[in-house]
Amino acid sequence: MNFITEVYWEMGCRSKNQDSLSLQQVGTSCGRVFFALVSDGIGGLCEGENASGFISEHMTKVFYHQLTDLIRRRRGKKAIESCLRRNCHELCLKMSRYAEGKNMEMGATMSLLLVWKNRYNICHIGDSRIYRFRKGSIRQLTRDHTDPAGVLRKCLGSFPFQKPDVIAGKVRKNTGFLLCSDGFYRRMMEKEYVLLNPGELSREEQIQKRLREIGISVQERGEKDNLSAVYVKVI
Repeated sequence: MNFITEVYWEMGCRSKNQDSLSLQQVGTSCGRVFFALVSDGIGGLCEGENASGFISEHMTKVFYHQLTDLIRRRRGKKAIESCLRRNCHELCLKMSRYAEGKNMEMGATMSLLLVWKNRYNICHIGDSRIYRFRKGSIRQLTRDHTDPAGVLRKCLGSFPFQKPDVIAGKVRKNTGFLLCSDGFYRRMMEKEYVLLNPGELSREEQIQKRLREIGISVQERGEKDNLSAVYVKVI
């Protein structure tokens, strides 16, 4: 499998961009492996941009030094899921030590997608989202960890560890995935999801243009938050 990808990263009306992204590909004996991550720093806590950046940096290193090795050695679904959970726990410990030293609290969401061979793995905590686009259908693969009032109830950070959702599934060619922060999806309309139909996207320039169009539209509807998105089409 191969991939065409693009990202959108916009500060919006905020003074800082507390979202972080990672987009990686590597060739292995099992074919190309794709990795993407969106992390949104919690605005009501301290150093949201550092929290999301720390998560993005740590998990990108995990991709190159642990996940790709597991895939090369054909260790399978359980080993990958164990690796993801273990590193989420390690992240919380490291962030707790950092925050304790500065007498503060910090945290961020994380939505991570790994695609290899004909499979995908997701590791998710918080209210960023991952959508799948296939044959004209759109499905939200992650669930928002919020209460009925929309208040975030789970994240990675300087708090007691909360298990992330770990999801696995099969991938077909001509499938699209969108990873995005709440600032990107919150004011999206149905017609804008249709713009991301993978059947109509064959070049990275097209993906970039449509992500930018959506970002501009949601800001015109009053979105003030940071906006971040990663889109990948499996080809």
